[in-house]
Amino acid sequence: MPRHGDPAAGRRWLDLLRDQPAAPVPDPVLPSSAELARRLNLLAVPGQDRKPVYEGLTAAAEDPAAREALVRCHQRLFADGPESPTTPPAWPDAPAGLGEAGRYFYVHLLVLALPAAMERQRLLGIPDDVVAATFADLGAKLRSYRLAYGTGGFDRQRWMVRHFRGTLHRLGRLQFERGILDAEGCGGDAEAAGGPAHGDPVLQVHIPEDGPLSRAGCDASFAAAGPFHDRHFPETRFRHATCSSWLLDRQWADHLPESSNILAFQRRFQPFGAVPVGDDDVLEFVFHVPPGRADLDRLPQETTLHRAAVGHLRAGGHWRMTHGWTSVPGRGTGRGA
Repeated sequence: MPRHGDPAAGRRWLDLLRDQPAAPVPDPVLPSSAELARRLNLLAVPGQDRKPVYEGLTAAAEDPAAREALVRCHQRLFADGPESPTTPPAWPDAPAGLGEAGRYFYVHLLVLALPAAMERQRLLGIPDDVVAATFADLGAKLRSYRLAYGTGGFDRQRWMVRHFRGTLHRLGRLQFERGILDAEGCGGDAEAAGGPAHGDPVLQVHIPEDGPLSRAGCDASFAAAGPFHDRHFPETRFRHATCSSWLLDRQWADHLPESSNILAFQRRFQPFGAVPVGDDDVLEFVFHVPPGRADLDRLPQETTLHRAAVGHLRAGGHWRMTHGWTSVPGRGTGRGA
């Protein structure tokens, strides 16, 4: 793996990955060129990222330290089964001095891990269209990275663990992750209002960046969620869904028209728990600006959402991350049921 800048930082990072506990998981195999192309297609890797992925994966396979780090990360990725959601591994970003090889390291890992992940999906009986939509999120995160930093790379390795372990699936417009409500982490539970209590199984709702957040699209996703999870994960009956997002901040009602998709989406949920500051999340999602780097005077003001996001901050306000719950359609009486 090429090293620039501080070689010691690169060695420490690789050593950290190599020192992860081993697990009885078969080692990944370097794919042929044709097989690699097939995997990149399934992962929806953008064209401009494919050459560095091809070249970097070959180079990593020839570097003993990088190869060992990839093998150990592969073991940690699949050490936990899909039947119980777990905390993603503590995989830090590569030091800047490793350059392109470091920025694509976790893409190399996920490319190598795809066969094992696909086998999990097969055993769960997940339909091909759901599998494709789910794994295409890697390509979306590569596009977001390039928009944010102006170069190729990937820094959402902890996020993608969910997809590869089989705890998250995209059903139409929305993603649903099987989880357990952490009331302490949310700053409170929703049991008194008829919602989930601490420790209850919940479907955690995530919103991909692509496309409008239309009511019809969200209706279809929520309608599919219950039957999908009953069919493929019958051991758990999910009565409630939760969402933790700046999209649920009720302050948007002061800035957006009543007909907006954001307001329609947040009305599906009943808020609960704490409301920590989420300015960086809004700026990153809306403008693709890395945390702490936003210059409000230079951000585009082309849409109502653009103007609302910036105007609220300029007025001295803060956007808030908000937790919300709803009943899975057909189960219970919560909002959105």
